[in-house]
Amino acid sequence: RVLQLMNLTDSRLAQAGNEKLELAMLSFFEQFRKIYIGDQVQKSSKLYRRLSEVLGLNDETMVLSVFIGKIITNLKYWGRCEPITSKTLQLLNDLSIGYPLGKAPKIPGKREDSVRKLVKLSAVQFMLNNHTSEHFSFLGINNQSNLTDMRCRTTFYTALGRLLMVDLG
Repeated sequence: RVLQLMNLTDSRLAQAGNEKLELAMLSFFEQFRKIYIGDQVQKSSKLYRRLSEVLGLNDETMVLSVFIGKIITNLKYWGRCEPITSKTLQLLNDLSIGYPLGKAPKIPGKREDSVRKLVKLSAVQFMLNNHTSEHFSFLGINNQSNLTDMRCRTTFYTALGRLLMVDLG
């Protein structure tokens, strides 16, 4: 239901949005990521069957695509809203790490498959190739860079850097 609501609210963001609702959706995404994304997850779980039936999301790659789509949408429409931008960038950062805290891969230094899947998504490739204020307004909000703007930029480029390094091992 949250994903269906997200589709509805995102389609209306050009007219208006609700900051509290967006923050609630980001909290949902964070909890979902911790529980259902990564190598620790049973891929045949009932959740993935249900997502396939209701939304046509057949696997983890499709769910990751929805996450990245939401991240890009938030960074496009909510760039001037620091709480949403920060929480959105934290989600991107967490996805780029590849596993929930405390659930490190069994082989030290080996990234999980979810990060490799993430890098192959066209939306992630778009971010890697178009990381400017033209596409992400929060990057160009303030030429006098305050501390919050600098933190957001740092989080954004740290996550993009991690994604660039995935194939390099």
